[in-house]
Amino acid sequence: MLTTRVKRASFLLAILVIPVWLSYPIFADTQAPSAAQTPGDSENPFVLIKNFKGTPIDFNLEICAFKLYDAPGAEIDVYYEIPNRQLAFKPLVSDEFATSLVVAVRILDKDGKILKETASRGSTRVKTEKETKDPALSGNFISSFNLEPGDYVFKVGVCDNVSGAVGVKERKFSVKSLPEGELGISSVLFSSDVRKAESEDDPARVKGDWVVTSNPTRTYRIGDTLSVYFNIYNLKLDNAGKPRFKVSYVFKREGQRRMWRDVVKGERKKGENQGHLYSNDLLAKFKGTDKDKFKPGKYTLFIKVTDELGNKAVEAKEAFTILE
Repeated sequence: MLTTRVKRASFLLAILVIPVWLSYPIFADTQAPSAAQTPGDSENPFVLIKNFKGTPIDFNLEICAFKLYDAPGAEIDVYYEIPNRQLAFKPLVSDEFATSLVVAVRILDKDGKILKETASRGSTRVKTEKETKDPALSGNFISSFNLEPGDYVFKVGVCDNVSGAVGVKERKFSVKSLPEGELGISSVLFSSDVRKAESEDDPARVKGDWVVTSNPTRTYRIGDTLSVYFNIYNLKLDNAGKPRFKVSYVFKREGQRRMWRDVVKGERKKGENQGHLYSNDLLAKFKGTDKDKFKPGKYTLFIKVTDELGNKAVEAKEAFTILE
């Protein structure tokens, strides 16, 4: 059963990239989507950062790769979370408060050549002035691109049009090539919230039947629900066209031996590529004979997928943190 007791996101912006590389924003509040526009140099955070002398905007960033089913390479999802208290808000006639943002992603090759850049205007809206400074509230954004295998540099920029503040973060990221027929696993997406999609046309980011809100900080508190989503590729199929697999999750706190292990059966859907969602409540006490407890600290989650028909396995190792 999935439960979530996590921080709320005040706004969601999704920038989807389709094969001809057009991008457009999708707004999660009651406003109608604005027309897609590429801001000029006067707003572009990559231009403004050169001359900005104030305190830069700090935000959280995560990059995940999901293999394309009908082409080489992968869909790259860039998740970024901007805390409300990092931004300036202006009052609206509706007695609400809103920001005015430009969010941008620039992709460079390993030699520094710009391969792709997309930028769009957005806004975070809250109902009270107190929420503008609430450390638990933030806007969650996503940009998506299709990329061939290779080594890339991602630059993500944010410009606050109200205060003039800007922020840019940079990450190196490699898109791996998965040989045909080889068992594989996608990036592991850590989530702050999971819900069932309302329909196939649900405008939020849908992973299978789920809407998964990313948690770029990978931080949780005791009592939160840790959820992770990933894809499994090239499982062997039975005569009915279905796989049979299991997934082992091992939690380990820094400086200690294995704390806890959970083994779950993968859902046997038709097809060799499977989306898998796992949730675990970070309770202060384990069941059974385990004596240890979850408590604040740095953790590693070990994931092992075993293809029971193909007699193969693939593993991933991911870090996360539990705060006071």
